[in-house]
Amino acid sequence: MLTKERLIRLCRARDQLRDTDGALSIDEIASDAALSRYHFIRQFKAVFGETPVQYRTRMRLDCAKRLLVEENHSITDICMMVGFSSLGSFSALFSQRFGRPPSAFRKALTGSGESLSPGCITLMNAAQTHNSQILRSDDPTEPVEIG
Repeated sequence: MLTKERLIRLCRARDQLRDTDGALSIDEIASDAALSRYHFIRQFKAVFGETPVQYRTRMRLDCAKRLLVEENHSITDICMMVGFSSLGSFSALFSQRFGRPPSAFRKALTGSGESLSPGCITLMNAAQTHNSQILRSDDPTEPVEIG
């Protein structure tokens, strides 16, 4: 039976897995949650639907996906930045999760102009750019033609 206290410990452990980026081992996180390694893994999977390693890997791949679109680093650099030591395993896991290798993923999104930003963010950026152009007039009393 899962107690409230144990659920809180598991949630804290999940946060550590996400935030420490591999600095803490599963054994250290399990110890911090006051559980044995194998009991921690079983409880974590029962609550969150995936093992701690699967969760950490998914977080790293999601971070890599974001970096591939938003940053101009090489795929090897991104692989290392998110904590993988092998480009081959990174590419295989990335392909398995997102349906295409990292290079094809980047090319498809950046080549077509598609953005991961939600439409509302794009509209806010466009409105801000438009407003800043209006404020650039030298004479504040001068009427500004919009459009």
